[in-house]
Amino acid sequence: MSIATSAAARAAFGDVMTAHQTVAANTPAMATAAKFADFLAEKQPIKAAAVARTGIAPSPELLAKSLFGNAYDPDTKSVRLDKIAGEAQKRTAEFAGQLKTRLAAAGIDPTQPVEFSVGADGRIIVDNSHPKSAEIAKLFEEDPALAQAYRNVAAQNDHLAILQAGAAYVKEWSTAANDEERQAIWNRYSTLMERMSSMFSGRMTFGAAGTIGESQQILRRMGLA
Repeated sequence: MSIATSAAARAAFGDVMTAHQTVAANTPAMATAAKFADFLAEKQPIKAAAVARTGIAPSPELLAKSLFGNAYDPDTKSVRLDKIAGEAQKRTAEFAGQLKTRLAAAGIDPTQPVEFSVGADGRIIVDNSHPKSAEIAKLFEEDPALAQAYRNVAAQNDHLAILQAGAAYVKEWSTAANDEERQAIWNRYSTLMERMSSMFSGRMTFGAAGTIGESQQILRRMGLA
């Protein structure tokens, strides 16, 4: 993921993100996130083509200009996400409460996990493994405000995940012994951010325990969120 890509993602996703929610285990999304997290945690070799796309490892100051904004503290070389994450947690909880109410009113069990994603046309897609997937999809179709609330919260999850991955990169970059180590760290984290943007963006799981994005599931498993 290039610095330019990071800047574009930041502009698209907005300024507030979500964090610190919980989700029911053993869902397809959780399994997918777990497999990808294991790949990165084990630091498997990255294919040459993927490495070629990552570019030169940026310094924390350079990354801050395109990704972190005021969240980056140049004095401590750290990224402060507490305020951003707290605001996003609030927004996510509000959406979860809104959806829970709508599901209950429609006679749909709001405690049964259901996975959502965003289609290329902006439509909210409900995973068909849920027995009431068609009815849930209809709720979003009939309520544009609810659909937009989901898109906003999903985007916030994804953006926060990118910021958290970037913050973890900065932390490791600062402790690296040389440029070779910094480049290896960037190759790994840029691959992580690229995969989250391409494979997991717009995807969330809603259930009795709360709402969480797949990108957040990955980072939690890695201990980065």
